[in-house]
Amino acid sequence: MTIIVYRDNSGKKRNSWIKLLTRRTMKQNRNNLITIVGATGSGKTWSAISICELMAKEDGVPFNETHIVFTLKELMKLINSGTLQKGSKIVFDEPQVSISSKEFQSEANKIFNYLLTTFRHRNLSLFFCTPYEDLLDKSTRKMFHAKFETVKINRKDKSCKLKPKILEYNSQLQKFYEKFLMIAYKSEDSPNYVTKKIRFWSVPKPSQDLINKYEQKKLEFTTALNQRIEQRLESYDAKQEEKYKTPSHQKSLTRLQEEYYELYKQHFETKKIAKIKGVSLTAVYKHLNAIRKKGYPLIN
Repeated sequence: MTIIVYRDNSGKKRNSWIKLLTRRTMKQNRNNLITIVGATGSGKTWSAISICELMAKEDGVPFNETHIVFTLKELMKLINSGTLQKGSKIVFDEPQVSISSKEFQSEANKIFNYLLTTFRHRNLSLFFCTPYEDLLDKSTRKMFHAKFETVKINRKDKSCKLKPKILEYNSQLQKFYEKFLMIAYKSEDSPNYVTKKIRFWSVPKPSQDLINKYEQKKLEFTTALNQRIEQRLESYDAKQEEKYKTPSHQKSLTRLQEEYYELYKQHFETKKIAKIKGVSLTAVYKHLNAIRKKGYPLIN
């Protein structure tokens, strides 16, 4: 059980999660690995940015848009840049885009897991904003310390309501446990301590300046991503066109096969070809199969 104790009744007003996170990095020589989950548009990234700003006010370690990354490569480059210091915060927006890609998943998870296991004493806070935590590899999720789930956006007071939980993984049972942060503070009416679970957390909207810089950076990322997707589609289409443009002639067609192939290329159905040639469907399939075996693609 994780508990924060206040020697007076200020615990009712203090931001206990900020106190816990900054205490881990600045006093306990530890990292913070936190996933923020929720539907698209539920306030995940804005909450992460706001929490980083609140932590910066608490520990004095600055946070700016250069600490917001969108790819694994950007994350590695930032960590190796030499610009980070004890207590630095990083927001990794939509990590599943680069980590859960089918063709990249295995290698990326190896790199990511290596990263998380080797930088644990650098006293950094990493926030991962993703729709679902299971989009990330299970061995990666074992290393997370907390999960913040978006509940709703309160547009009236410009805040996002989170359900913050501490994560613990039991290796023997191979099971994750989610627990609420506990606080204890002195009661105003008696000398005894009052204990309380922090079930929800209303995180304020981040500063407008940082929002603008984040949105610009996100636009540049998504634009580049869409361009890469378009290029890959164009490359795929070009390969398909080339594949079917000129058949690879392994053997020459007989005159009869050429007749069937011409009818086929005119998009005649097999039933119509059979009618035109005055043969059975079985005979049509036999000729088409022979054509295919000689290296002529049949794609319609």
